[in-house]
Amino acid sequence: MRKNDSITVRPARPSDLKALGCLGATLARAHHAWDPARFFIVDGMDEGYAWWLGKELKNRRAVVLAALRQERIVGYAYGRVEPRDWNALRDACGVGIDLFVEPQARGVGAGRRLCEALLQALRAKGAPRVVLHAAARNREAQRYFRAQGFRPTMVEMTLELGEPPPPRKRPRSKVVKR
Repeated sequence: MRKNDSITVRPARPSDLKALGCLGATLARAHHAWDPARFFIVDGMDEGYAWWLGKELKNRRAVVLAALRQERIVGYAYGRVEPRDWNALRDACGVGIDLFVEPQARGVGAGRRLCEALLQALRAKGAPRVVLHAAARNREAQRYFRAQGFRPTMVEMTLELGEPPPPRKRPRSKVVKR
């Protein structure tokens, strides 16, 4: 890693919230682009994310981290320790909610450092394991998390109950006449 590419990861501060809100909204917009029926976006998404992460900075079960490159925030990670969830059949654990690095800052270790720091912080809060979700169309994130040791355990499936989707066109079989 070149000296000017060094990444620092630290706990997020209230003064980071504007930048973190922009990063969170960018991640939300990517999810929406992958599946607009499943993932919502709203006006003021940047401010909404900043507000939410600001609340989470005060939550003793939450972890919000900022990745800096040359003193500029280029990524963040957010997770929290959650209790047993009977609906999900998930025992108490750490939940990795967001991990995002700006595209132009990828490839210099920011994601790896954020992931390591998030896992360490959740472990320090008593989490025996960490569970996370990755969008079905985000193959890059899935590959990354598998490389970090995560394994797939559930697949979320969605069905829209409004207008039925158009029928899928199936390739026609060629009929051979004899």
